[in-house]
Amino acid sequence: MPKFDPAITDKLTSMDADWPQDPAVPELPPIPDAVNPPPPKDNYLWKYYNDHTRKPRAMPPRPLTDIVNEEAPLEADVCWSMRSPYSYLTLNRLTWLHSNYNVNINIRVIFPVAVRTRHESGKAGSGRWYKMGDALHDTHRTGKYEGVPFKYPYPDPIWQNEYPPESADNAIHPLEKQPYIGWLTRLGNYAELQGKGIHYVHAVSSLIWGGHADHWPDHVKERFNSIDGLDYDTAIQNIREHTEEVDAVWQKNQMIQLNAGHGGVPLMIFQGEPFFGQDRFNQFYWRLRQSGLTRRDKPRAPFTVKPLHWPDGE
Repeated sequence: MPKFDPAITDKLTSMDADWPQDPAVPELPPIPDAVNPPPPKDNYLWKYYNDHTRKPRAMPPRPLTDIVNEEAPLEADVCWSMRSPYSYLTLNRLTWLHSNYNVNINIRVIFPVAVRTRHESGKAGSGRWYKMGDALHDTHRTGKYEGVPFKYPYPDPIWQNEYPPESADNAIHPLEKQPYIGWLTRLGNYAELQGKGIHYVHAVSSLIWGGHADHWPDHVKERFNSIDGLDYDTAIQNIREHTEEVDAVWQKNQMIQLNAGHGGVPLMIFQGEPFFGQDRFNQFYWRLRQSGLTRRDKPRAPFTVKPLHWPDGE
């Protein structure tokens, strides 16, 4: 059994009570309300609703039949949260897919569901009492199964009252009191504007969730600067000077998610069809193959090792 340092426990408890002003986080403009608007009535799941009893209102699009190559790749969106362990646990597979196949994986960084469903009371919109315990167990198990380094981060990218689990009210503090998630989300949105969304999550999500640093915020700048064509100081200055342009990215991404008829991450979307969760990756890949997915002649950045479990046994 691992030994727990009482000093660390005391530190966690005190920091949960009074979240610190982390010097690693730059001062940024206030963030607009990120709570989800009502979903569009013509979203994918409602538009193609089929209970296999009544006649469906419409049939979903058929798989594509065009020739797929490097000049004409498939396009897929992935709605992504920097606080989502399951987004991170899909990262190696998505990166390998983007790098080695003729499909552009367009990462769409949004705010976590804890922020997007925050009630006026401060509580998240989930009444699933078992979720935290199940996630803590399942994410570690999934990391081991996939051969992916995994550790729950401290500090948590979201300040939410989750401990002790038997008495926590799960209240989420408002965005103006969240030191990390706005910073991480806006950096991702800036990277998207530069065509580097998947490069960003490849570099930074692995820092947060891979257990590579004692205090991950101290290393975000270094990881960001490791991405070819991106500069951290330039990004922060751009976020300060062009705040509305950057915030428009996560707002658009949020609508892409809602138009797919969903609210969870990771959400892989192809031809409008949602594939929710790391355990739907194989079905997502299967749908791409139905639409003519082909291998690239040479891999492209960002590079990664081949996933331990890959569909088709390739």
